[in-house]
Amino acid sequence: MTSFEMESRLTKARRKMTDEGIEAVLVTHNANVFYLSGFSGSSGFILLTLEEAFLYTDFRYLQQAEEQARFFEVVRVTGSNDYESAAAFLKKKGLKTLYLEEAHITLREYNQLQEKIRLTAAAVELLPLHNFFEELRALKEDSEIELIKSAAAAADEALRQTVSLLKPGMTELEVASELEYRLRRGGSERLPFDIIVASGVRSSLPHGVATGKLINEGELVTIDCGAVYGGYSSDVSRTFVLGSPSQKQQEIFDLVLEAQQLGIGSLKSGVECSSVDALVRNYLQKRGYGSCFGHGLGHGVGIEVHELPTLSPRGKGTLQEGMVFTVEPGIYLEGWGGVRIEDLVVLTPGGPRIITAVEKYFEVG
Repeated sequence: MTSFEMESRLTKARRKMTDEGIEAVLVTHNANVFYLSGFSGSSGFILLTLEEAFLYTDFRYLQQAEEQARFFEVVRVTGSNDYESAAAFLKKKGLKTLYLEEAHITLREYNQLQEKIRLTAAAVELLPLHNFFEELRALKEDSEIELIKSAAAAADEALRQTVSLLKPGMTELEVASELEYRLRRGGSERLPFDIIVASGVRSSLPHGVATGKLINEGELVTIDCGAVYGGYSSDVSRTFVLGSPSQKQQEIFDLVLEAQQLGIGSLKSGVECSSVDALVRNYLQKRGYGSCFGHGLGHGVGIEVHELPTLSPRGKGTLQEGMVFTVEPGIYLEGWGGVRIEDLVVLTPGGPRIITAVEKYFEVG
């Protein structure tokens, strides 16, 4: 992250704080700490006001924090929930309110913070904050998109290599281990989520993580994986059949592919997130499979593998240029199997651009 990008993110955050009447925020979610400061350690929190920016971390990460968080004053604390210094600063500045990321602070941490504020005699009201930084993160900078593209390329190549090894008699766990090895060898810093390998009737499980089940000739195999590059994630799913597909397998695969193409073709700036999902969902409903598509059409991808925007019946807001998200319709038939096809898409001034490059062939082996 360049100095310009770091300063720009702080500027955007403070502008939004001003617009919403927020004088101080405690940032405890690691993804948001990284986004604001560039600090990638696993223990630390930020106190951000309209004028000051503090990063609190313990001895293990002090040097790293000084190197990465160049626009922050780094303060040493004894642990991730040591709020004494932050409480003292709030009192010194006479700040009356402090907003907390309600989805990312535990009851224990809240109580500890409240106790530190009480002991310092600071008259500070603790207020909830919802999706404040997540909304900023939804619009990707060019450098972020490039990192996501690199993560996608690593996952694409690892998936290609692993699929070439697929054969009857392998277990799902063996496939997952081969894939993880190739992801890491290809540059992935870690796994953004547990690899999904679900075969046969288990392919009807949208999140069917790998088991010791043997993969047999003629079975559907759904693989869902991602990579992390420069702190940014990717996500891709493909469904294959070992050998020649049956007529029903081919029909379901073709239908899911058509649904995905329909969804991608409808993407443009200003479109309601929920309406894109509704378009695809209604299409599958008319084909008799509406009840077999139980999850949302897509989700944002960035520092986290699930972030805004959300393309689902409950998705809020509109699509905007610079957003990166998945389009992943699926059909899941209990006792038979399932098919999901997932691509990463970035919305550009010229329309949607597919980042995922791995082929959508169906028959392997």
